[in-house]
Amino acid sequence: MTVSDPPPVDIGALVAQAADGDRCAAEQLIMLYQQRLARFVIAQTRDDVHYEDLCQAIFVKMVLGLPGLRAVNRFEPWLFQIARNTCRDHLRSRLGWRRLFVSFDTKHEAVPAPEASPDFSNDVQRNIEQLPEAQRSLLRLSLDDKKSYEDLARLTDSSVPAVKSRLHRARENLRSLLLTETSK
Repeated sequence: MTVSDPPPVDIGALVAQAADGDRCAAEQLIMLYQQRLARFVIAQTRDDVHYEDLCQAIFVKMVLGLPGLRAVNRFEPWLFQIARNTCRDHLRSRLGWRRLFVSFDTKHEAVPAPEASPDFSNDVQRNIEQLPEAQRSLLRLSLDDKKSYEDLARLTDSSVPAVKSRLHRARENLRSLLLTETSK
């Protein structure tokens, strides 16, 4: 007796059912996207401590927002836009608290520049942080999950040529940053 693959899941039907209040369908959507969303959140925030809380907040927003989703076939880009916005809000709030708790005795001192790392991957990560947010998130998606251009286009709600162009610009900008750093 051979074990066959489970039948493919109809995401559109699950989304429609969850939008109508079907709790079981919403739970299935969460299970289907749980791992991918966790990887996405960690890649966006570089925070492997709070990612579960962020994912939970994203799924709550998803469930509450599903009745207002007009195009069921746009579910995945819509979900990842919620995730992107939630991660951005998290990063802003984290930065805001840091500014609030600067001690008075060091407030006017110069902040030391980060030390150069002998590890190339650390240099790459540090330089990725300097890219504009749109390029940074697209580059991270392409590097972290090894997605195709079609997948990236679907996730970013863009066309394949636009994704190729943005990735090319992001890679060129990263290359320039790395070359500038090594020439110093």
